[in-house]
Amino acid sequence: MAFRTLGTNNTNNVFLTQGGVNYILQYNSVNGNAQIIQQNAPPGTQPIYQNGTWNASATQIGLTAAQQNAFHSQAQQSVYSAFQQAGGTPGGAVVGPWALPQNRNQPPGQTSSNPVANPTSPNSGTGDALGAVNSFLQGLTNLPQLADQFASNGTAFAGAGNDAQLFGTTMLYPMDMNIEQQDTLQITAFRYRSSRGSSLFGGLSEAGNILTNGFQTQSNFTIQQRVGLVILPMPNKVADSNNVSWGEDTMNNLSAAATAAVLGDLPGYAGAAFGGEAAKLLGGVGNGAQSGVFIKSIADLIRSGGGSAELSTLLGTSLASRFLKAGGYGVETESILARGVGIIPNSNMELLFKGPTLRTFTFTYKLSPREPAEASRVRRIIRFFKQSMAPKKITATGGAAGQASFFLGTPNIFRLEYKTTADRNTQSLSGGGQHIRGVNRFKTCALSSFSCDYTPDGFWAAYQAGQPISTTMSMTFNELEPIYDTDYQDGNIFSSRNDLQPIDSESVGY
Repeated sequence: MAFRTLGTNNTNNVFLTQGGVNYILQYNSVNGNAQIIQQNAPPGTQPIYQNGTWNASATQIGLTAAQQNAFHSQAQQSVYSAFQQAGGTPGGAVVGPWALPQNRNQPPGQTSSNPVANPTSPNSGTGDALGAVNSFLQGLTNLPQLADQFASNGTAFAGAGNDAQLFGTTMLYPMDMNIEQQDTLQITAFRYRSSRGSSLFGGLSEAGNILTNGFQTQSNFTIQQRVGLVILPMPNKVADSNNVSWGEDTMNNLSAAATAAVLGDLPGYAGAAFGGEAAKLLGGVGNGAQSGVFIKSIADLIRSGGGSAELSTLLGTSLASRFLKAGGYGVETESILARGVGIIPNSNMELLFKGPTLRTFTFTYKLSPREPAEASRVRRIIRFFKQSMAPKKITATGGAAGQASFFLGTPNIFRLEYKTTADRNTQSLSGGGQHIRGVNRFKTCALSSFSCDYTPDGFWAAYQAGQPISTTMSMTFNELEPIYDTDYQDGNIFSSRNDLQPIDSESVGY
């Protein structure tokens, strides 16, 4: 489906008229692209407005900044209304973030504030070169709008254009599998759309919001753009492993006391840190101001410790070790005490939480087609995974094979689900059924490894036209984010997280 002209209050769907020329607003619900372009424009004519951004030609034809703001607001409302009329997300329609209601207060982008500036030659002098650099830097203020074009997954940035043709129909294997009487593993591929752009490109106001509320590490993965669905029997091995990272941590008494001293006079030490003195202090005994700070810290420690024998022994050997290291002798405090006295500093070892980990899932299937149609289905399933995990070549013209590109887009991501049916009539080839409560759930995954063995029996065996009799397919999926305790909730899910599902009290959860 190509662009369609949106109806307006003007005659013949004219969106605006400038200098006696009519311009129309067009919207493509398949990829979310929108543009304002001259009515009945000859081939090759460039639009004056694309996806919330005015091109330099808008200023050249005489549209003032106020007019651009007004028409931008009208375009946002018209495009979002057309998106809803096309069925919205449930109906497969796509709309760019710039047109969403929550972004109505955002001004339009502008690729150039001075599009009619006199051109300069490469050898026209330093002043012209600096002017060109300044113009380029001014153009970077439009970076958020440019980034939105990539995030919107329009035609130019969607990768290979044959996904709908190849994977539009649900791929069931075996083809005669009765999903009304059999539990299944359903794997759905979606285009990846980053949700952090508004934060990272949000400027100082968004920086303040991050410092106040934190950076959303649990991303809102936008997974409405489905690429395809594969339904397979339950794997022979169904297992999961939840892990978090714990590690040994040590802090001897001198380190603990030094930490307490630093924390007790944090402003003073923070000032030294910003001046680079703390870094030098930690590296050894310095001189000048650094040495003075170190000696003062030692004196404070001695006073707080009351000059005990334990502190004197630990402090003396620690100082000796530092001076020995400064002279090129790598002698540790522990070595001095162990060899000289037969003791070592108490390291106060403890197991501490280090952070979450990401889970990995591996599945292996042996695909043995029994007829030509099923052989075609096997080939299509293999291609589905291979093509979905491939990086997307991003170019302005759609990513032709062999064409150069500035960027690579994120491969498709996957939703994995173990499904059963309490009411068998609710299952369908579109991926119905209910989650199996007795096994683990998955968060959104990336396919990090995919391999096929076309001779799983150790020798080549094929049907006519060289179709292998059997193929072993191995897949390794990695979850995109860790599991948190808040994920084990029956409801109370963050409003924009459409990739998370409630976990009732009878389910094992993630």
